[in-house]
Amino acid sequence: MEGDKLVIALGNGKYALDTKTVAGIIELQKLPFLPGKSGFVAGVVSFRNEPVTVIDLKAALGEAIDTPEAGHKIIVLGSKGRLLGIDIGPSQVSFIWNEELRGRTTDEKRLFTSGRIYAADGPVDIIDWQALFNETARLLTTD
Repeated sequence: MEGDKLVIALGNGKYALDTKTVAGIIELQKLPFLPGKSGFVAGVVSFRNEPVTVIDLKAALGEAIDTPEAGHKIIVLGSKGRLLGIDIGPSQVSFIWNEELRGRTTDEKRLFTSGRIYAADGPVDIIDWQALFNETARLLTTD
Protein backbone atom coordinates (compact mmCIF):
# COMPACT_ATOMS: atom_id res chain seq x y z
CA MET A 1 0.00 0.00 0.00
CA GLU A 2 3.03 2.24 -0.14
CA GLY A 3 3.66 4.70 -2.93
CA ASP A 4 2.02 7.84 -4.23
CA LYS A 5 -1.69 7.61 -5.04
CA LEU A 6 -3.90 9.27 -7.64
CA VAL A 7 -7.21 10.07 -5.90
CA ILE A 8 -10.56 10.17 -7.72
CA ALA A 9 -13.56 11.98 -6.23
CA LEU A 10 -16.39 9.82 -7.55
CA GLY A 11 -20.00 10.15 -6.46
CA ASN A 12 -20.16 9.93 -2.68
CA GLY A 13 -16.71 8.40 -2.21
CA LYS A 14 -13.04 8.76 -2.95
CA TYR A 15 -10.91 6.10 -4.58
CA ALA A 16 -7.16 5.79 -5.09
CA LEU A 17 -4.86 4.16 -7.63
CA ASP A 18 -1.12 3.58 -7.37
CA THR A 19 0.51 6.22 -9.57
CA LYS A 20 3.07 3.69 -10.83
CA THR A 21 0.26 1.86 -12.69
CA VAL A 22 -1.14 5.00 -14.40
CA ALA A 23 -0.01 4.97 -18.04
CA GLY A 24 -1.95 8.09 -19.00
CA ILE A 25 -5.22 10.00 -18.98
CA ILE A 26 -7.42 10.51 -22.03
CA GLU A 27 -10.28 13.00 -22.24
CA LEU A 28 -13.10 12.36 -24.74
CA GLN A 29 -16.49 13.92 -25.33
CA LYS A 30 -18.05 10.60 -26.30
CA LEU A 31 -16.99 6.93 -26.06
CA PRO A 32 -17.10 4.92 -29.28
CA PHE A 33 -20.10 2.57 -29.51
CA LEU A 34 -19.36 -0.99 -28.42
CA PRO A 35 -21.86 -3.53 -29.81
CA GLY A 36 -22.96 -6.14 -27.30
CA LYS A 37 -21.34 -4.41 -24.34
CA SER A 38 -21.98 -6.14 -21.04
CA GLY A 39 -21.88 -5.33 -17.35
CA PHE A 40 -19.68 -2.37 -16.56
CA VAL A 41 -17.71 -2.52 -19.84
CA ALA A 42 -18.21 0.90 -21.46
CA GLY A 43 -16.21 0.75 -24.70
CA VAL A 44 -12.82 0.60 -26.35
CA VAL A 45 -10.33 3.40 -27.00
CA SER A 46 -6.94 3.63 -28.66
CA PHE A 47 -3.99 4.51 -26.42
CA ARG A 48 -0.58 4.79 -28.09
CA ASN A 49 -1.94 2.70 -30.97
CA GLU A 50 -3.10 -0.08 -28.61
CA PRO A 51 -6.78 -0.99 -28.08
CA VAL A 52 -7.82 -0.49 -24.45
CA THR A 53 -11.04 -1.80 -22.95
CA VAL A 54 -12.76 0.90 -20.90
CA ILE A 55 -14.98 0.24 -17.90
CA ASP A 56 -17.40 2.55 -16.12
CA LEU A 57 -15.88 2.84 -12.64
CA LYS A 58 -19.16 3.93 -11.00
CA ALA A 59 -20.95 0.86 -12.35
CA ALA A 60 -18.10 -1.48 -11.36
CA LEU A 61 -18.10 -0.19 -7.79
CA GLY A 62 -21.88 -0.45 -7.50
CA GLU A 63 -22.49 3.29 -7.28
CA ALA A 64 -25.74 4.75 -8.57
CA ILE A 65 -25.50 5.64 -12.23
CA ASP A 66 -27.13 8.96 -12.99
CA THR A 67 -27.87 10.44 -16.38
CA PRO A 68 -25.05 10.24 -18.93
CA GLU A 69 -22.54 12.98 -18.28
CA ALA A 70 -20.87 15.16 -20.86
CA GLY A 71 -17.25 14.23 -21.22
CA HIS A 72 -15.23 11.23 -20.22
CA LYS A 73 -11.96 11.24 -18.34
CA ILE A 74 -10.34 7.83 -18.85
CA ILE A 75 -7.42 6.77 -16.71
CA VAL A 76 -5.38 4.14 -18.56
CA LEU A 77 -3.71 1.66 -16.24
CA GLY A 78 -0.97 -0.71 -17.28
CA SER A 79 1.30 -3.40 -15.91
CA LYS A 80 2.94 -6.50 -17.39
CA GLY A 81 1.35 -6.06 -20.81
CA ARG A 82 -2.15 -5.54 -19.40
CA LEU A 83 -4.03 -2.32 -20.14
CA LEU A 84 -7.37 -1.20 -18.73
CA GLY A 85 -9.15 2.13 -19.04
CA ILE A 86 -11.40 3.34 -16.26
CA ASP A 87 -13.96 6.00 -17.13
CA ILE A 88 -14.44 8.43 -14.25
CA GLY A 89 -16.68 10.84 -16.18
CA PRO A 90 -15.90 14.48 -15.38
CA SER A 91 -14.63 13.64 -11.86
CA GLN A 92 -11.62 15.47 -10.52
CA VAL A 93 -8.32 13.85 -9.58
CA SER A 94 -5.75 14.79 -6.95
CA PHE A 95 -2.82 13.08 -5.23
CA ILE A 96 -1.85 11.69 -1.85
CA TRP A 97 1.91 11.45 -1.52
CA ASN A 98 3.61 8.48 0.10
CA GLU A 99 4.82 10.60 3.03
CA GLU A 100 1.20 11.38 3.93
CA LEU A 101 0.22 7.68 4.05
CA ARG A 102 2.30 6.49 6.98
CA GLY A 103 0.04 4.94 9.60
CA ARG A 104 -3.11 5.83 7.70
CA THR A 105 -3.73 2.68 5.65
CA THR A 106 -5.54 -0.57 6.47
CA ASP A 107 -6.20 -3.82 4.61
CA GLU A 108 -10.00 -3.37 4.67
CA LYS A 109 -11.17 -5.04 1.46
CA ARG A 110 -14.43 -4.43 -0.36
CA LEU A 111 -15.68 -5.00 -3.90
CA PHE A 112 -12.68 -4.32 -6.18
CA THR A 113 -10.73 -2.56 -3.43
CA SER A 114 -7.63 -3.75 -1.60
CA GLY A 115 -7.44 -1.36 1.32
CA ARG A 116 -8.38 1.98 2.76
CA ILE A 117 -6.58 5.22 3.48
CA TYR A 118 -7.80 7.33 6.37
CA ALA A 119 -7.07 10.79 4.98
CA ALA A 120 -7.72 14.07 6.80
CA ASP A 121 -10.86 14.72 4.72
CA GLY A 122 -12.32 11.19 4.97
CA PRO A 123 -11.69 7.60 3.89
CA VAL A 124 -10.25 6.75 0.47
CA ASP A 125 -10.66 3.21 -0.88
CA ILE A 126 -7.70 1.80 -2.84
CA ILE A 127 -8.84 0.25 -6.12
CA ASP A 128 -7.61 -3.25 -6.92
CA TRP A 129 -7.34 -2.66 -10.66
CA GLN A 130 -6.00 -6.16 -11.35
CA ALA A 131 -9.25 -7.61 -9.94
CA LEU A 132 -11.19 -5.19 -12.17
CA PHE A 133 -9.09 -6.29 -15.15
CA ASN A 134 -9.77 -9.98 -14.40
CA GLU A 135 -13.52 -9.41 -14.04
CA THR A 136 -13.59 -7.37 -17.26
CA ALA A 137 -11.80 -10.18 -19.11
CA ARG A 138 -14.30 -12.68 -17.69
CA LEU A 139 -17.25 -10.52 -18.81
CA LEU A 140 -15.84 -10.20 -22.33
CA THR A 141 -15.09 -13.91 -22.74
CA THR A 142 -18.49 -15.12 -21.52
CA ASP A 143 -20.48 -12.99 -23.97
